[in-house]
Amino acid sequence: MLNHEDILIGLLYTVGDEGIEQLTLSEMLKVTSVELDDLIKSYQSSVLRITKYGSRYFLGVVPELNPFINQLVTHEVERKLTQASMETLAIIAYNQPVTRSDVESMRGVNSDGPVKTLIEKGLILTKQEETRSQQLYTSDYFLQVFGIESLDELPSDSTAENEQEMEQFFKTMNDKGE
Repeated sequence: MLNHEDILIGLLYTVGDEGIEQLTLSEMLKVTSVELDDLIKSYQSSVLRITKYGSRYFLGVVPELNPFINQLVTHEVERKLTQASMETLAIIAYNQPVTRSDVESMRGVNSDGPVKTLIEKGLILTKQEETRSQQLYTSDYFLQVFGIESLDELPSDSTAENEQEMEQFFKTMNDKGE
């Protein structure tokens, strides 16, 4: 039989970075706010911590784990993008906002895989449901990864010489680990 602590940790783990409202936790555990606070204060783990920001609770780890987590996150981010993902990213960067249909028309092939990868890596964003008319655009993280402050810093695409410059720019960035 699960106790309140087990349910609490399971719920916090499930909601992840979004956290969960204090009132929602109290209702789900069928405890008062005071009882919830007491439960959280009594929770002991060598590596996990429950923190409260505003009215939301979050499950996190002790600061001593940060070097290991940073190493893992850096390793995941450093995995290179495929040629298809780089082509898709370049199309989106230079034509945004652009639809999936437009990307596929420009590439001449289905781009579902590369688009999904770019969204997962946080390099592109969308505000709509996953459809062919979905508007795609680059994220602030894209700017950070490519070391630029605005899209104006991307190489211009107006001449053949600049097309080589663009290709070299994206290749260099990919060689650095993205």
